[in-house]
Amino acid sequence: MAQTIIMTKAMPLGDMVFIIVAFLLLMAILKKVAYGPLTKVLDQRADKINKDLDEASQKSQEAASLVDQRVKELAESKDQASQLIATAKKSAKEQSESMIQAANTQVTGMRQSAEEDAAQMKDDAMNTAKKDVADLSVQIASKLIQKELSADDQRALIDAYLAELVQQ
Repeated sequence: MAQTIIMTKAMPLGDMVFIIVAFLLLMAILKKVAYGPLTKVLDQRADKINKDLDEASQKSQEAASLVDQRVKELAESKDQASQLIATAKKSAKEQSESMIQAANTQVTGMRQSAEEDAAQMKDDAMNTAKKDVADLSVQIASKLIQKELSADDQRALIDAYLAELVQQ
């Protein structure tokens, strides 16, 4: 009876082989149906993540390159602006100096013209005075010829003519 108890508890070898073959067959089916597509999906996901990381790195490098380019362009723009300002200042200074030179030339011309006008007016005044003195001398001489005058009469006559000149 002891043998029958042990036998009943032990699994028959045929059943054991069947269970092992069924288990291996189930594992092969699971690998084909579940594990294969699952690992394929996981591999695709890992590839996509790696690809996205590579693209992000590339985009980051491109952005850094663009930042460097923009910084260089900004520096060039600042240099150009500085050059334009310097050129404008130089041009303004040259125009200012030119205007000052023109004004000085004009003032010099006006001064010369005024001096010439003053000299002409002086010459005209001298000519007029000479003419008036000559006329006065002729009038005095004609009066003296008409009558002899004493020294007092001559002074009175000269004073009268001078008063007449002042009134004219």
